[in-house]
Amino acid sequence: MEVKQYAVGLPVRPILAVAISLLVCGLVGGYQVFVGSLPASNVTEFITKPATGDYAIEMTLSFDARGDAFDPTALLVRLDGKDLLEKTTPLAAGVPVRIYPVEGLIVGVNELFIQVGTGQSEAEASLEEPDLFAEAGFGQEESSSDDIEAPAEQDTTSANEPEGIGLAKAIRVRVFDGDAVLVEKTVWSEPGEPISSAIVVDVPENHQTLSEKSDNHVGHHH
Repeated sequence: MEVKQYAVGLPVRPILAVAISLLVCGLVGGYQVFVGSLPASNVTEFITKPATGDYAIEMTLSFDARGDAFDPTALLVRLDGKDLLEKTTPLAAGVPVRIYPVEGLIVGVNELFIQVGTGQSEAEASLEEPDLFAEAGFGQEESSSDDIEAPAEQDTTSANEPEGIGLAKAIRVRVFDGDAVLVEKTVWSEPGEPISSAIVVDVPENHQTLSEKSDNHVGHHH
């Protein structure tokens, strides 16, 4: 008669689950101890203070501003990344464009971004397009060599070029605090290129406009 012996084994899955739980708890506890042992970091905090003046931005163009087929923007003005003004309709030369009031300026350094389109009008574009038929010789009356007359000397450098094309263009930008000028800058473009420039506006800390300060200063003269 054979007697069969059965080995009684320990349950593997519960032991494995307990071991994994202990390992996770040990890792989390070790991470917390590590974070707690780190030295306190020094944090530099910059506190911005709103400017309290009476601010305005004025722009005067030396040309008619308009967009083109790639970008219809005629004029774009941004203050520290926020749009103040965007125009897609043409703007006439010599007529000041004024933004008032200007909000969002802070005491200290501000960045003013100006973009002006230098696209051509339909009349200017048509004057620049070459006459392909004329260049190929079509439409010219046949004439004998005896009938050919020497053309009179003339200045052909600007005969087919409208006024203003190929010239550098400019925009004058002024930032006012009341009647006083904080910043005045003229930005130029390369011929045929749009104007794109960032202007730094450093606003002093004040509780009165600069014009009021100057008036008070004048009134105190004896």
